[in-house]
Amino acid sequence: MTTPELQMAAETVPDIPEVLIEQDEDESSLEIPPDRRRVRTEKSDLPVDTIFNWVSRGKINPQPEFQRYYVWNHVKASRLIESLLLDIPIPVVYVAEEANKTYSVVDGQQRITSIHAYIAGKFPDGKDFSLSGLQVLTELNGKLFKELTTDLQEAISSAIVRLIIIDHDSDKDVKFEVFERLNLGAVKLNDQELRNSMYRGKYNELLRELSWNSHLLKILGATHPHNRMADRQLILRFFAMWRNTHLKYKAPMKLFLNREMEEHRNPSDKELADMRKLFEKSIEMAYSVFGASAFRRFNKGQEGNPNGKWEARKLNVALWDTLLYTFGFFDKSQIIPIADAVLEEFLDVVTGDEVFTEYISSTTDKPDRIHYRAETWRKRLQDSVSDKEPRNFSLALKQELYDDDPTCQICSQKIRELDDAEVDHVTHYWRGGKTIPENARLAHRYCNRARGGRD
Repeated sequence: MTTPELQMAAETVPDIPEVLIEQDEDESSLEIPPDRRRVRTEKSDLPVDTIFNWVSRGKINPQPEFQRYYVWNHVKASRLIESLLLDIPIPVVYVAEEANKTYSVVDGQQRITSIHAYIAGKFPDGKDFSLSGLQVLTELNGKLFKELTTDLQEAISSAIVRLIIIDHDSDKDVKFEVFERLNLGAVKLNDQELRNSMYRGKYNELLRELSWNSHLLKILGATHPHNRMADRQLILRFFAMWRNTHLKYKAPMKLFLNREMEEHRNPSDKELADMRKLFEKSIEMAYSVFGASAFRRFNKGQEGNPNGKWEARKLNVALWDTLLYTFGFFDKSQIIPIADAVLEEFLDVVTGDEVFTEYISSTTDKPDRIHYRAETWRKRLQDSVSDKEPRNFSLALKQELYDDDPTCQICSQKIRELDDAEVDHVTHYWRGGKTIPENARLAHRYCNRARGGRD
């Protein structure tokens, strides 16, 4: 089966439950200048016949890539047609004008699709659309459009639908907020789905392609991309941080990501190739170091229960930003051969640096927190890559000590898993203790921290 076919199959399934993606974006105001705080709209009352023709020839796109898929059942769609025949006004439809003078449906997709489907004779899934479940015009149940009388066909075709057209020249940031407020119903579109309504182009296509990356899918514990685009927003965050660097990040994250897509929506072929290569090498390094635990927090344990553990399901977005972004500055040949040392550095910082731990736990998108995390991890990663004497013991030695005796040398309890074991210097590193087997002892991470075993 080809990738596009797999994509179509994925679009019919519910949200993947394997991984929860923690979100804690800073909800700062957008700080839009007063002279830009406007959205230009116009009203247009169109007969159904015109709407049908516009949809048929692509002038109206009822299912832009950002929209959720057609979900109405036959009865609900049939009753909409019954409303048209009874001259009952249907809710206003909102569309966004594109640069090429076409329109994408923002609110009203199910209605427009149902109307077009009935006149065309088939639902989007290819099944015949005959009326069913009508409560007033019951004699029309089972009728296709072509089987209606000429008068009834004309009644449907001449029925008026009001469109509110959001002009293409409207301010992008205010327009984004309007789109959000139009989607406050049972299934609210998320930020990434909304971005796809406004900034479609080659960049969007690249995000879709990269969501099929095999290393990413393994990290997410999934067999296909997320059908609400959570994975695409993660990839977008990576590119935005990489292009701007953590030094130039400006809150809120929502606007930061909007700008990234707006300003680079149609990269050149070379830019696309470079972006693809950058993401693929970075995510491969992350998987090589962390495996399925990539971008998860490791909790070191607590008093009375010193055994720590990895977060099983929650992918931490702050760690995604920090780790993946920093890997982008290195080559695979620098990281993969020292994957064990990099893992040990991560376990050390995430359990030993209280500021780092706090900054991946709450209000994670504030500039000072992004800066601290990036600088802290970049320095540790650079030190691991350099040729200087290592500060941490090797994973091989830890495995050897664990296999020989998995007992914490501080609390004398059994260490349940290898990643919760830490090899400590008997004579502290800062006192000149060498990182050699003769100066090593095994302990829980929690016990070692509580004892002050790390400098």
